[in-house]
Amino acid sequence: MSTYTINDIATMTGLSTRTVREYMKLGFLSGEKENGIWRFTGEAVGALFANSAVTPSIKAKRNALVYDFILDEKKKNDELCAVLDLMAEGADAMDISGFFCSAINSGEFSGLAFSFEHSGKNARVIVKGPAEEVLGIMNAYYNR
Repeated sequence: MSTYTINDIATMTGLSTRTVREYMKLGFLSGEKENGIWRFTGEAVGALFANSAVTPSIKAKRNALVYDFILDEKKKNDELCAVLDLMAEGADAMDISGFFCSAINSGEFSGLAFSFEHSGKNARVIVKGPAEEVLGIMNAYYNR
């Protein structure tokens, strides 16, 4: 079973780690501390994403990725913003988010912003950053 860290959740949502910790204090996210690192199940993360008090913040950060990309008319380098709508349910959706979180947090791909949303049978992934990096992580995802 996949687990997620505070950094993973911050990466998926665009929220700060401080905000994620605040949601923990408020009881919106529950997990277990393992060797000094908080770990959260896919179910706990899914519950956080579905929480009506949290959803507006996550959607605002997700939408900002795309809006900021479109509005920035003075980019200094080649950039790419990719929106993937994938058919995925339950554990499959969390595996998708897990792949992108691991790849980004490992440092293998740098300068990427990432957002993940799961609703019903659909998962939406948004990745924005240097064109080569976005293409690289997309290729890694489809060639895994």
